[in-house]
Amino acid sequence: MTTRTPTLAAFTLTSSEGRTPQPLNIHGAELLVKLADADTHGAIAIFHEIAPRLSGPPLHRHTYEDEWFYVLNGEITIEVDGVRSVLSKGGSAFAPRGTVHTFQNFSDSPAEMLAMVTPGRFNLFLEEVASLDAGQSTPDVAATERLMNDYGLELLGPPLS
Repeated sequence: MTTRTPTLAAFTLTSSEGRTPQPLNIHGAELLVKLADADTHGAIAIFHEIAPRLSGPPLHRHTYEDEWFYVLNGEITIEVDGVRSVLSKGGSAFAPRGTVHTFQNFSDSPAEMLAMVTPGRFNLFLEEVASLDAGQSTPDVAATERLMNDYGLELLGPPLS
């Protein structure tokens, strides 16, 4: 019996390119999908995020995904299971599935970071959130929470303050 391994396609991206036609705007933060669900047959997704002052997701928990954050520039405050840390360039944090977590940029300068999520379908959620936010001055919290539930995310509270 022959086992067939699915073939993955090689590609390169410039610093301003992502795997979606445009950068994703997630509540004011700009995300470039650098590695998408479809690129890895669902194994992993990687995002490059530029988080302006006071941006960051609400407190939440993932049912299916593990998430890793790596700060490239600037500073973020991250909370994982009630433990708050300030991370600057080179700092990282890991939030395994089931842990309560969030992050926020409290500095005056944008923060730049990479986020890796496994398995990889998380970019599909972010693409849908970006389409909800398109043309809106403020996020539709109820619609975002319904979408979170569809993807196995539980909204647990507001962003850090």
